[in-house]
Amino acid sequence: MDTDHQGHTREVSSLDERFEKKLVRKIDRRIMPLICLAYLLNYIDRTNLGNARTLNNDAKDGSTMNEMLNIAGSRYTLVVAIFFAPYILFEFPSNFLLKMMGPRVMLARIMLLWGIVTMCTAACTTFGGLVACRICLAIAEAGFFPGVVMYLCFWYKPEERGSRIAVFLGFVSVSGAIGGLIATACSYLNHKANLRGWQWLYILEGIPAILFAIVLFFLLPDFPETAKFLSEDEKEVASSRLGPYAPKMSDKHFLWSEIWATIRALDFWLFAFTYYFINHCLNAFSYFAPSLIAGFGFKGAAAQALIIPPNCFGFIVIVANSWWSDRRGRRPEHILGALLIIAIGFILLATVKTSVGGRYVGILLIACTNSAVAPLLALRTSTVSGASATAVASAGIAAFANISGITAPFIYDSRTAPHYIPALWVSVGFIAGAAVCVAILWYRLGAGAGYTPRVVENQPVEAARDVEAEDFSDGRKDKDIEMTQVTVGQV
Repeated sequence: MDTDHQGHTREVSSLDERFEKKLVRKIDRRIMPLICLAYLLNYIDRTNLGNARTLNNDAKDGSTMNEMLNIAGSRYTLVVAIFFAPYILFEFPSNFLLKMMGPRVMLARIMLLWGIVTMCTAACTTFGGLVACRICLAIAEAGFFPGVVMYLCFWYKPEERGSRIAVFLGFVSVSGAIGGLIATACSYLNHKANLRGWQWLYILEGIPAILFAIVLFFLLPDFPETAKFLSEDEKEVASSRLGPYAPKMSDKHFLWSEIWATIRALDFWLFAFTYYFINHCLNAFSYFAPSLIAGFGFKGAAAQALIIPPNCFGFIVIVANSWWSDRRGRRPEHILGALLIIAIGFILLATVKTSVGGRYVGILLIACTNSAVAPLLALRTSTVSGASATAVASAGIAAFANISGITAPFIYDSRTAPHYIPALWVSVGFIAGAAVCVAILWYRLGAGAGYTPRVVENQPVEAARDVEAEDFSDGRKDKDIEMTQVTVGQV
């Protein structure tokens, strides 16, 4: 009798598991293409300045962006850095707006505005006009990246987020490849319709963002509880399977107790500095890779085309590392492994002086920077519970990390161009700093990928959100994380 009952229980469990896997695939098919394509367009429009700057640099007729807007030398550094001050300011509170307005409206609104600003950049005739457009672009784009990270927390378990965040982030690499293709094509449009190549670049990259904002508004679902593409049974499972610690539609929009407890936790700052160090390298690659490749001696369309292979290689490594991290249910080792790859890339660029092939391998490895970011963000979102804590944990560290957008351009001083040797060694030091922070987080949080608080006997599962820090399964007694901080234990 007991054997029959156990067999029936296993059969029901197996059916539930198959139903859940089918449901997750259905959610993937609806959500992931939309947010990945949106981020592809987002990053193309944010970082196209690097391509625009080098476009038609083999022309001798004064048609380059550098010459027309006078952005050579330190002025380019200023244009890059000026973007991040308003971006940081508006990014921090953005996730609270996402929760109040709904992800669909919030993300579509952001996309529409940045598309309009991108197209307007083509009309710039002065350096001041370009600076104004960069500030407007920062305000328009602020909140998109942390908004998507938080949005994924409404739909996926912590141990499922790494690979999804990786695919999402991997489109940064795809954007670099496609941006390079578009830039190459635009180089042949120089003087067509009385427009320069760089102007065509901004027009052709701004239009898709405006059109796709409309698609996002009508097709992106807000929360599992209200998703029209799911049946009632699927809605129930999609919400309940996430457990009591994931953010939910029913959570309050703004809880000071959760926000304060999250910000004052030591782990918040360890994650923030880790992300800052890594993001410095990401910004360096995004804005200065075209210049580094041009420093190999390539000009015009050839220099634009050579940025494509590193981005394709980066996409493969980013997705593979995070998929493996999800499968193993472990995070820190995969972050540290990715940091080692990136450090080798910077060291190659800093030490190899004459071999173009050796330096190009360095570019290939640096293009893998997001392979460290994806498991880091997955780990970060699995150490907090509730919508307010998740909002500040994702947007807060993203805002802090984007300070690197201000510092990186000044570290990559134009006086050291085209090889930027001192800046490359600074980047190696930043990678080492990130590795130290990750090692401390590993010691404090363990290596697991999911929420793992110890359930107190006879206590309702919902009450576990308010459990004291010393009640977590890894035995930590850190008063900094009481109330909302869910500690990841060893799995």
